[in-house]
Amino acid sequence: MTSGRFAPGFRRLWAATFVSGLGDGSRLAALAVLAATLTDDPLEVALVTVAARVPWVLVGPFSGALSDLLPLWRTMWLCDVARAAVMALLVGLLLTGHASIPVLVGVSFVLSSIETLAENLAQAAVPEVTGTAPLETANSRIMGGQLVATEFLGAPLGTALFVLTAALPFAVDAVTFALAAVLVMTVRPAHASARERPEAARPGEVWRGAAEGARWLWRHRTLRTMCLLVGVLNFCIVAVMGIAVLYAVKILHITPGAYGTALVVIGAGGLAGVLLAPRCVAALGRGGTLKLAFGLCPVPFLIAGLASHPLLAGGGLPLVGASVSLATVVTTSVRQEVIPPLLFGRVNGAYRLIVNGLSPVGGFVGGVVAGAFGLRAPFLLSGAALTVAAVVALRGRFATGTGPPTGAARKKPAATRQNGRKA
Repeated sequence: MTSGRFAPGFRRLWAATFVSGLGDGSRLAALAVLAATLTDDPLEVALVTVAARVPWVLVGPFSGALSDLLPLWRTMWLCDVARAAVMALLVGLLLTGHASIPVLVGVSFVLSSIETLAENLAQAAVPEVTGTAPLETANSRIMGGQLVATEFLGAPLGTALFVLTAALPFAVDAVTFALAAVLVMTVRPAHASARERPEAARPGEVWRGAAEGARWLWRHRTLRTMCLLVGVLNFCIVAVMGIAVLYAVKILHITPGAYGTALVVIGAGGLAGVLLAPRCVAALGRGGTLKLAFGLCPVPFLIAGLASHPLLAGGGLPLVGASVSLATVVTTSVRQEVIPPLLFGRVNGAYRLIVNGLSPVGGFVGGVVAGAFGLRAPFLLSGAALTVAAVVALRGRFATGTGPPTGAARKKPAATRQNGRKA
């Protein structure tokens, strides 16, 4: 596999992602447990998860268009500062006894709204610090570090801290966002010139940009197919994750603390997928790697829907994590390579609209199905849907090349941005 060297700034971007991932894992695990302690209603618990996904529908396309008009690195650390403030507010509400399901829904919505802008910027930033290394390698390193921090360290840390006091894991998240902001603030990409703040974007310009990104995505057959397949995968993941804590406690009869361990099991598969992604792409090509990813998915969901023993139900979950990671690394690298630099935010926003927009639908459907047919039903529904997606993926043809280009072969994917700014 072609090797290369990362550009200056990559390590700090990696460190910022790792640190914020630690807080994310702590928050997400604790948030699920907190919601379950406030209500026994599966639908209400699922609404907290849904609220974190809805912004990708309502805000995502516009934040994607807006990201093409804002200073890249400066806006990234400002997003981290804003998220730290949101988490500090939640800590204050918890300490004063004002936490409730509506509060958790509101915090999840606001935090995710900021995230729609931050993630678009972060994905656009990766090629600036990749240097001559392959994009798959850069994305694998960043996603791998984030997975270790989120799933292996953050998730068990969050549940452990929650046992001590409910506010503690959310305080940790606020601190990690602040640290990530400091790290991003110090990144100076080698080919990025000093940039002044561009003129404020007019509302009409943002609307037109969002529509332009959607049109470009729809006309690109490969990205359109990937987008729909990953959207179905997200639908199924969130359909079960929204009620997973109730399923773990009431069906598998494990403790809330052990729920964090179950998340680590999924994370182990995700980490394996991230680390193996560059090798899989080198051996199978991007299309072959996507087929492998979707071929792994359905069986673990069907087993979890039928089994009652924790080890049997969770035995296949690493495959779910691996398939998600393989698909994420490949599709992210493809987008960074094929989307024109001046359109990246807009097209990526449209892509994330579909991929993440199906998530709240999955969370809502999962909650409704669990309430009507039991906590096993979302797993069986997701297994059936992923079986269909696997058939489509295995029969499909992905014109994505046989492997990642080296940095030298790429045409500086983020070399120029709008308003005369160099990235």
